[in-house]
Amino acid sequence: MYGKTQESAQISLLNHIETSIQNALLEEVYTTPKPGLVDQYDTGAHTDMDCQLFEKSASAITPYLKQMFFTGLEWNQSPSDLFRAIRKTGIYAEKAMFRATDGVNTHKGAIFTMGILSASAGKMYAEYGYFPISRILQFTSEMTKEVLEREFHRMEKKEPDTYGEKLYRKYGERGIRGQAQLGFPVLALTAYPNLSYSRRHGYDLNKSNINTLLCTITKLNDTNILARSSYSDLKWLKHKALRSLKRGGAFTVSGMKQLIEMNQECIWRNISPGGSADILAAAIFLWKLEQLNEEFGHEEKKN
Repeated sequence: MYGKTQESAQISLLNHIETSIQNALLEEVYTTPKPGLVDQYDTGAHTDMDCQLFEKSASAITPYLKQMFFTGLEWNQSPSDLFRAIRKTGIYAEKAMFRATDGVNTHKGAIFTMGILSASAGKMYAEYGYFPISRILQFTSEMTKEVLEREFHRMEKKEPDTYGEKLYRKYGERGIRGQAQLGFPVLALTAYPNLSYSRRHGYDLNKSNINTLLCTITKLNDTNILARSSYSDLKWLKHKALRSLKRGGAFTVSGMKQLIEMNQECIWRNISPGGSADILAAAIFLWKLEQLNEEFGHEEKKN
């Protein structure tokens, strides 16, 4: 009887995780309006994707992200080996994404970020019996730091193949891999605290998501922007996002007006802060984990 009860509890946990992952991905794309990104108003700076495509993609990759959580939950080897293990699952997730979208890259960055967080969350749940958000973020660094550092060393000795490798060779930008090595500091220190504060104080969900995205844009050297545009465009968008926030962002008429204008100019300039969007989805996912803590009767102690 105990074994069946334990198995039922695990099935329930995995179902909760699956729902949390998919809803976080969908809530990000439904957040509207966003500068240069696909949302419910328009397709931003993209001509090959829309909300419906993101829905198909989210549905396709969620089972693999849940599998990464389960891998972490059952893991008893080194953090680095856990990262290596889930990267194999990530390859299958990417293939599922491309099948669902007919070859369009909707969520490749999210698979990387959400996959690492999911595996870390599983491992930490196995250790603590709940989701310690700060520890989950710290453990992502333990998982990725050494493996990715070796990859950066290899990048220095070969011709770059991907946009990320080219940006590293040209500018020294480490992108989302560098964020992972450090425990996702933009997520830990900017995006999640902003989103969590708004949620806890009952602010409008969509507007708080927008402002969390704007805060992220001001802090992140988004390599999605650099791959499509330039450093001057990255600097321009950071400046515009900060100006909108100083006016209240999505919570004021003035800030929202500037945000809508920003979106139009992003479309004209072909700017898309996709990396910042992935961080927003990750922040929403962490919030959902915190809500599960409360549902299960646990609450992480705040310093």
